[in-house]
Amino acid sequence: MLYSYMLYILGAIIIVLVVIIFWQSQRRRELSASIQSLQSNLDRTRSNLASDELESNELEHQLTVLRIEIGSLKGRLETLQHYQHILDVEQYVLERRQQVEMFVEMIKSEAENTREQCKQQVEKVRDFLAEHEQKTKAKTLKTAQDQLGAFYHLVEERQQFEQIMTALYHKIENHTPAFQLPAQQLLDDLIEGYGYSDAAQHLLQVRHKIQDAVKNQEVAHCAFVDEQRRLAAVTLLTQAFNSKADLYLAQLTEYNLAESLQALQDDFTLINHYGAAFGHTQIQDSYLALRLEELKFAALLESLKSSDLQFQADILVEDRVLH
Repeated sequence: MLYSYMLYILGAIIIVLVVIIFWQSQRRRELSASIQSLQSNLDRTRSNLASDELESNELEHQLTVLRIEIGSLKGRLETLQHYQHILDVEQYVLERRQQVEMFVEMIKSEAENTREQCKQQVEKVRDFLAEHEQKTKAKTLKTAQDQLGAFYHLVEERQQFEQIMTALYHKIENHTPAFQLPAQQLLDDLIEGYGYSDAAQHLLQVRHKIQDAVKNQEVAHCAFVDEQRRLAAVTLLTQAFNSKADLYLAQLTEYNLAESLQALQDDFTLINHYGAAFGHTQIQDSYLALRLEELKFAALLESLKSSDLQFQADILVEDRVLH
């Protein structure tokens, strides 16, 4: 009985010991897993700490470099402070330059407007003077006719003969210097108040007027009653006069303008003299004025073009010298 009781107690003790051993084993495994987890966290923390230390060292280095640069910039700033007044002057000059440029543009605009107004006034004055001149000539002619009576035609014929003799003398003498105007001075008078575009536009208007005069049969006048004879005489003198004008226009330069003008005026006188045998066919004074105006402004354009080319050539030479 006692032996059985002892065995029971011993079995119970063994069971308790087995349970305790199993629990201890289980507890040890849990502790081992916890220790491994903690060791892993510790290693990771150490790695992160090492990385943070590297970044901290890099940032410290960059901070040191920035401090050095800040110190250098402070030194340069202190040096440049002595030149601040120069920068202020440059800014002032820049602002004043912008103001001057704006003022110049405004003056240019006002000058252009004033120039256009002056040109309009000049055209009005020219028209008035031309009309006044025609009226004065007509009045003077009427007065001369009234005073001279029958002798007026003799005086008129004498003047015509003098003009013919002068024209023939010019042709024979080949336009001696005594009858030549200084071409450059005449060109300077024409250039005044005109730009290149103005001269070209005016020449274009003159040529349109010439074409209109030819189209409307306003070039010459003929006393023939028969229409065919009148047209033949007008066509003959018109072609003769236009061939002369076109010849001088083709040979025109800025240096022979005065000679060309005088030659065309002489041809006008001689052709009208020869036209007396064809029903008193006469080239109109208005058409002569148009062809003379054409010569003047064609020479003006040549002069302006030459001046512009010379100016561009001078600029190219200056650029080559500078570079």
